[in-house]
Amino acid sequence: MSSTQCLFRIGKGFRFEATRRLDDGRYDGHSFTAEAVLSSAVLSPEGFVADFGDLAPLKRYIDGALDHQILNDCVKDVSNEGIAQHLLGWARGHLASDVVSVLEGVQVRTGRTQPLPSAAFAPFEASHQLRGLPEGHLCGRLHGHSYVLSVPVSAVPRVGDIPVLLREHLRSAVHGRVLNEVIPGLNPTSENLARHFSQWLADRAMAGAGWNAACLRVSETETSWAEYTGGTA
Repeated sequence: MSSTQCLFRIGKGFRFEATRRLDDGRYDGHSFTAEAVLSSAVLSPEGFVADFGDLAPLKRYIDGALDHQILNDCVKDVSNEGIAQHLLGWARGHLASDVVSVLEGVQVRTGRTQPLPSAAFAPFEASHQLRGLPEGHLCGRLHGHSYVLSVPVSAVPRVGDIPVLLREHLRSAVHGRVLNEVIPGLNPTSENLARHFSQWLADRAMAGAGWNAACLRVSETETSWAEYTGGTA
């Protein structure tokens, strides 16, 4: 691995429907998404920056306090930035300390989530089962996801080649399979998968092609993602 600092980041989005009262008396209604972003240079023994389930109190607060509300009655500053700061303050005061310690920030945006352009990602369908979780944790069961792997345009000189390389590998090696079986020894959290596939690209696909800082994002659902950034092997 190069001297580049490795970093794991995750994001979880929570949608709510609301409106804002403008200075002229009109109402500015939107679908909002509040996204909590967390980051760490190291993972928990299970392979998490944080368990997405630990953000459930934030979702409950958003559902109860902001969803289908006039935001002026709930938040002092109803700009996207003001709502984000309000939610960040609430999260820091109410989430578990180990989650707060890796909480990077909260972002708020309006409008429907837009799909990624077809040239920027590689999808696959697969099953997995996470090890080392508390008894009763849903992710300890064998289950599946419709995954999306994506690479930022800034990561490589020719990003258009990346989805092709990923799709070929994913189609032949992991699509329709159980990830625990096809990637032995890996607890297939999104964070671990992001690191695994990023290093796969760095080691095999982009040798000598300017891939100096591997960076790849794995998304299990439309509302969650995990990203790994680090030096090449």
